[in-house]
Amino acid sequence: MAKPDESPRPLALVASRPISDAALAAALRDDLLEVLQLMRLRAHNADNPAAIAKVISTHVAPSLVAFSDVPGLPPDCAEGALELTEEADVVVGPCADGSVYLLAFVEGLDLATVQSLIEAALQPDGLARCTELLEKSDLNVATLPPWFRAASDKDLSFAESLMRLSLMGEETELDFVADRLRLWFEKRP
Repeated sequence: MAKPDESPRPLALVASRPISDAALAAALRDDLLEVLQLMRLRAHNADNPAAIAKVISTHVAPSLVAFSDVPGLPPDCAEGALELTEEADVVVGPCADGSVYLLAFVEGLDLATVQSLIEAALQPDGLARCTELLEKSDLNVATLPPWFRAASDKDLSFAESLMRLSLMGEETELDFVADRLRLWFEKRP
C-alpha cells in the first residue's frame, strides 16, 4: 500500500506505428521502452488506441504516449511533458514531418478526447489532426521542442549520425539511448 505522501508514478505507453522492417520496429520500440523505464515511469507497450485511452483516463497521475517509430527520445522531452501537465491538459511533441512523437495528458481527462487525440497522432499528418481537435476543445495545450521519427531513409541517416556522435562523447544524461538501433545498423547491409 502506498504511503499517503507518496504520489502515483506517471504512466508511459508506447503506441505502435507501422514500420515495414520488423527488426527495425522492434529495435525502436524496445529502445523507447528502455528510455521510459530508466526514467522510472511505468512503461508498457500498447497497440489499441481505445485501450490506451481507457487506461489513461482512469490513471491518477499524468500519463504520456510515445510513438514506437521515434529513435532516441530525449528524456528531457518526456520529463518536460510531464512537468507541463501541471499547467496544461495536453502536451504535444511535434515532428518536423507533420507527425507527433509524444502526447502527455493531465490526469482525469475525458476518455473520448484522449482516444481521439491518440488516433489522430497515429496518422502521418498527426500534428495537423491533433491541432484541429485541440482547437475545437477548451483544453489548455503546451508544446515540446520538435524531434523526429524514423519515417524515411533520410530520418534513419540522421538517427545513425546522432547515434555515432553520442558514442564519441562522454556519457551524459542526454545520451542518445539506442542500443538496439545501433545493433540494427551494424547488421544492416
